[in-house]
Amino acid sequence: MAPLLAGITFVTFSLTKALPGDPVYGMVAERSSPEIIEKIRKELGADKSVVRQYAGYVTLLAKGELGRSYFTNREVMADISVKFPNTMRLAFAAMLIAAPLGIFLGFISAKNKGRAADRIITMLSVSGISVPVFWSGLLLMLLFSLRLRYLPPSGTGGIRYLLLPALTLSLPALASLVRVTRVTVLDVIQMPFVRTARAKGLSEAGISLIHVLKNALIPVITVIGLEFGSYLNGAVLTETIFGWDGLGRYAMEGIIKRDYPVIMGCLLIGTIIFISVNLLVDIIYHFIDPRVRLHGSER
Repeated sequence: MAPLLAGITFVTFSLTKALPGDPVYGMVAERSSPEIIEKIRKELGADKSVVRQYAGYVTLLAKGELGRSYFTNREVMADISVKFPNTMRLAFAAMLIAAPLGIFLGFISAKNKGRAADRIITMLSVSGISVPVFWSGLLLMLLFSLRLRYLPPSGTGGIRYLLLPALTLSLPALASLVRVTRVTVLDVIQMPFVRTARAKGLSEAGISLIHVLKNALIPVITVIGLEFGSYLNGAVLTETIFGWDGLGRYAMEGIIKRDYPVIMGCLLIGTIIFISVNLLVDIIYHFIDPRVRLHGSER
């Protein structure tokens, strides 16, 4: 993980500094004198070369710090520690909707291949992948908040504030899980061990749960891990639409203002999260798939 994080940090830092525009001009009044602008640039270290700025940033990281926001002067790590739990709540809620429902619908679709249920579920899954998150979020807000007045349209709070953004965020992952589960189950059904289980007289329910579904979970878990990692990285559009005070909205505000410490802090935390989630998925493989344990013992 260390070389990967070092490489990503260097690339993102260089690209961030290459962005057009200067955050200093967003911090001062339009008619500020060149002397004031130059003074602020020196205070921020923006007058140094990119190499020296990067060296200073690495020094901060070695101390466990992410720097201070240009606009609020607050510690970026302190802000992230407040906003990240909100993103965690949103990600867990979205995955609690997407994972069981996606696996169930994908399994039902595969077991009813070519029938009406399969066609309806496939059509809905394609729609879920195709419709942008910002559009589905606005439609849900229009229906449940403005028309039915069941749920608040925006804000951060309890479960009533959580439902709409979680449902919006879950739709693309739900659609992906349906498609992956369907394809995988159809492949597993054709395997010789499934025919052998039927020949032994096992019930169809037992075959489906013990043999088919368990062996179909490997690619499904991969999708769950990737989607969950992207959730924790910050659901930028969803959090912005619903005014959810999480990591994604915080990153969007930093991008708009060109607040480089905020952008870099969010990128770094997001990278660590994504790598850690993929590591966790690999560990889960070890317990689900006997072939992984066998390969590990041989090595």
